[in-house]
Amino acid sequence: MPQVSASSNKYPRKRWWLVGGMLFVLFAFLQLPAAWVVKKVAADSTYIQHVSGNLWHGSMIWQLPLTDTPLTGAASWTWQPWHLFLGKLGAEVEVGTGQTRLDGQVKVGRDSWQINDMSGKIAPETLTSVVKWHLPNTPIQVNKVSLQRQSNSGGNTDAGTGKENSAAEFTRADGQLTWVGGEMGYPSGGKTFYLTLPPLRAQLSTEQKNNKNVLHINLLNNQDKRLGDLYIDGDSMLDVSLTQRLLESMPEYKGQAPQDTPVVSVRQSLLSGLSGAGAQ
Repeated sequence: MPQVSASSNKYPRKRWWLVGGMLFVLFAFLQLPAAWVVKKVAADSTYIQHVSGNLWHGSMIWQLPLTDTPLTGAASWTWQPWHLFLGKLGAEVEVGTGQTRLDGQVKVGRDSWQINDMSGKIAPETLTSVVKWHLPNTPIQVNKVSLQRQSNSGGNTDAGTGKENSAAEFTRADGQLTWVGGEMGYPSGGKTFYLTLPPLRAQLSTEQKNNKNVLHINLLNNQDKRLGDLYIDGDSMLDVSLTQRLLESMPEYKGQAPQDTPVVSVRQSLLSGLSGAGAQ
């Protein structure tokens, strides 16, 4: 009868001690106070006001310094450890301010971030605090929105400075936003112009534009007719294009063109409403 040496029994026992030690270190790490970690990695952030809990489960109060009144809200997270096998940090998150509530998954990698299955609603008071327009008193419904933004360190070289530019692109986008519409007024040239927004749907996708993958938000009415397009690139620049079909809902608009013709085009920084913030 074969005999099992004493040394052969020691190896499995050592492996179990090693696994147990690694698990102990992991769970000890997860119990670190979230406030301490934020202080180490984002000590200069002006957007985070208060942090509680630990890395496994915690919450924070955030504040965006908008032009007039700061927008304040709360966020909570529950860590999802299995994303570590893909080299990413992942968590189930919930973000809210006033009547606005959004929840989904967030993943952060070395050179990318992802939002998966984000759903909820954006309340009208949240919209008016960001955009100083007269907006319909109806929420925007967010339906399973997924985004992925990738940063590439090997960008193009600037001809003037000789320095290498970093490049960032949206590599994935899906989901949609819906809005029942209503009367909207926006200021321009010292005057406020009004139009009646029809019920619309914003379909998210990615598109190649200027040799970059950008986020494309296609605005459609209930008959799937084109109302306009929004493009957001990896440098947080926003391109707006509105069609004749949408502008016809403005009583003072007298333009004549085929309904699918873009008649308004605007380019600006998506972060222009934040004091002291620039395109990242």
